[in-house]
Amino acid sequence: MRDRHCKTQAVRLIREGRPEDALALLAEEYGVRPPKLMIGTVKGRRRVAGCYVAKEETIYLSNAEMMSNPYVVLHEFYHHLRSIEGKFSGSEKHAEKFAREVLEYHSSRKYRKAKGTVASNI
Repeated sequence: MRDRHCKTQAVRLIREGRPEDALALLAEEYGVRPPKLMIGTVKGRRRVAGCYVAKEETIYLSNAEMMSNPYVVLHEFYHHLRSIEGKFSGSEKHAEKFAREVLEYHSSRKYRKAKGTVASNI
């Protein structure tokens, strides 16, 4: 259950414009170093919203607006996790799934909480 709470907190922090705090929280939860976070693009990846550079352990976001985009930040954090584990194959579709699942859980929890069916201290 803690994993779900952590992910919900991470989405909230990202939406509040605090992606570094969200990445630190996620990194602690998964037992890895937090990635660095930069605004900018990477040669050969200029047209993407975000990009993870494994050798730098850095997430690059194309512009400041992406700093508060949970999907992009979570997607790139997944690449960081895979890189730390030494796994790279098939990671794009898994990164998309990871980000989608976190956001779906966050949305469904907010909906249930608004209807009074989720305890506020979960």
